[in-house]
Amino acid sequence: MLDADNVPVVTGVNMGVAWNKNRALYLLGQIRRCEVVIMLEDDTMPDQPGWEAAWIEAATSWGHVNYAAPWLADRAVRGQGTPADPFLATEVTAQCAAWTREALDWAGYFDPRFRGFGHEHVEHARRLIRAGYGGTDHVTNGREQVLFAAIGGGVMVHPAASHGSVEEVARNLVLAHQAMADFTWRAPWRNLAELKQFRSEIAQALASRPAGFALHRPAPPAPARRFGWLTRLFRWRR
Repeated sequence: MLDADNVPVVTGVNMGVAWNKNRALYLLGQIRRCEVVIMLEDDTMPDQPGWEAAWIEAATSWGHVNYAAPWLADRAVRGQGTPADPFLATEVTAQCAAWTREALDWAGYFDPRFRGFGHEHVEHARRLIRAGYGGTDHVTNGREQVLFAAIGGGVMVHPAASHGSVEEVARNLVLAHQAMADFTWRAPWRNLAELKQFRSEIAQALASRPAGFALHRPAPPAPARRFGWLTRLFRWRR
């Protein structure tokens, strides 16, 4: 369907949520140097024209922002859920999220050790917060209190079957506790073999539709009319 509609695609062997998302994040953030990257999961879609404006504004202001899901409304500690004053919530969900290139440059990408489904987004969001993007991280009475920045509106989540398993979630939870103790930047790969695989997937995406991932920038304004004689003079002198 995407090929038929000439939509650019980056894909490959299913390596789990973290790796699969990293393909798009790295291609857009690192290769194409987009200022903001917005990612929708497969059960989420825009529900109004111009929906992305609020997400761009919020990401630009906070570096990283998540979806204020209605089922997590009671987890919001403060905030209005707007780009200027996002909710600060004790839990986070990944149906829609936005990142700035700057935040990714400082905090890195999803930890590629996560396989399958579960907890990769929480670990990444916490690492971003520690780097100064997308929420707050305070210690109160010896206990760490992490609050995730989230906004609502503009997107709609539809019920969908999960492709995860209880075993994947449990395994990833153990990894998440280990990974959250490490604040360092993460690459989308862990070793040379994974680097080669990841780079091949990015190269294939760019080669399959070269113009698809090009950034479309506004054309420069035409010279003011009163300077037309100057342009003609330069042409004549050449």
